[in-house]
Amino acid sequence: MEPPGPVMHAYALFTSALIWVVASGCSPAQKPLATPPMEAPESVTPGPQPIDWSAFESVSVRNPNDGSLRGGVPLPLAAPGLRFNPGRDPNARYGTVEMVRSLIDAGSRVHRELGGLPVTINDLSREHGGPIPHHRSHQSGRDVDVLFYQLGPAGKPIESVGAFFDQTGAGVDFRDLADPSDDVYLQLDIPRTWLFLQALIEDDEAQLQDIFVAEHLRTLLLDYARTQDVPAATLTRFAEMSCQPGYPHDDHFHFRFFCAPDDIKEGCRDSQPIYPWQQQKLKAAGVRPLPLAPARKRAKAKIVTHEEAREAAGPMDAEVERWLERRKGWVDQPHPGRPYCR
Repeated sequence: MEPPGPVMHAYALFTSALIWVVASGCSPAQKPLATPPMEAPESVTPGPQPIDWSAFESVSVRNPNDGSLRGGVPLPLAAPGLRFNPGRDPNARYGTVEMVRSLIDAGSRVHRELGGLPVTINDLSREHGGPIPHHRSHQSGRDVDVLFYQLGPAGKPIESVGAFFDQTGAGVDFRDLADPSDDVYLQLDIPRTWLFLQALIEDDEAQLQDIFVAEHLRTLLLDYARTQDVPAATLTRFAEMSCQPGYPHDDHFHFRFFCAPDDIKEGCRDSQPIYPWQQQKLKAAGVRPLPLAPARKRAKAKIVTHEEAREAAGPMDAEVERWLERRKGWVDQPHPGRPYCR
C-alpha cells in the first residue's frame, strides 16, 4: 500500500466503516463486501497433504508499478497460520507461485513454532495484474501488504488491525474515531513478527527483495533478532533489505519479491537494488536483471488524496489527534541512510 502521504493514511487507518471507501482497507472493522468473497480453488488450499507447487506456473511481467501477471496464483482465504483479510477484495489476492508459496510457508512456520492467531494478509495483485486502486505498485504479482502480529491489552495474541505503532511498539485500535470508549490498546508482537520475517528472508527459492517498514520498528525487530539464535546471513539480509520509504509503513509491511530467473527471460524487471546474493543466483541461472521499463500513463491507479481522506474521516477524539501529532516525530525525522536503503 503506497498512499501519497503519511497523514492521509493515518486518517484512513483510524476509520472503520469509512476505510473501505476511503483508502486501502488496513483497518480492523471494515465495511463488509457487497458480495460474498469467492473461495480459493481447492488445488491451492492447504490441507493435510502438501501443495504440489510444480503444478502451477506464473510469470511476472515488466515493472512492479507498471506490469501484468500471467498464471497468477490466488492466496488461500485461510491456511494454517495465515488468512487473507476478510475486509479486502478477494480479487486482489493473486501473486506469483514463488511469493504465494513463501507467504503460506512463513505463516505455517509461525503457527507450528509459536502458535497464536494467523497473520493477516492484505492486497497482493489482481489475477492478471495491472493497476489496482490505492496502490502505486502491486501490478505484477510480486508485492504484498502484511499486517503485523499484535498483542491485546492482556498481552495475548489479538486479531491484527491496521493500527500504527510507536517507538516502544505500542499502538491503539481506534475504532470509532470520535468515541474514546471503544479504543483498544495494542502491542507489537515482536517474536511472531520476527519469525515470519525470518522465514521469508531464508526462503532462497522465493527471493525476497524489499521490506518496507518504519525505521523505529525495524530497530525493534533487529534488536530482538540479535538476542536470538539467528544465522548471521539472515541478520545481514534483514538489515540491508529493510528500510523506511517516503511513507513510513508503521502499520504494516510492504514486501517486494525479486523476479524469478525464468520470469526475467519473459520480460520481468526488478527495481534496484540487486543484492550480491541475488546477483550470484542470477549468474548461476545464466540470466541478467533487466532495467525497469519506462512507465506508461495507463499504469497509474487512483490514489486517494489527503483532502478526500480527511473529509471522510470526520470528527476525531482528542486522543486520536494526539497520536497523529506524535506520529510526526518518526515520520518527519531524517532518514539515517544505509546501503541499499532509499
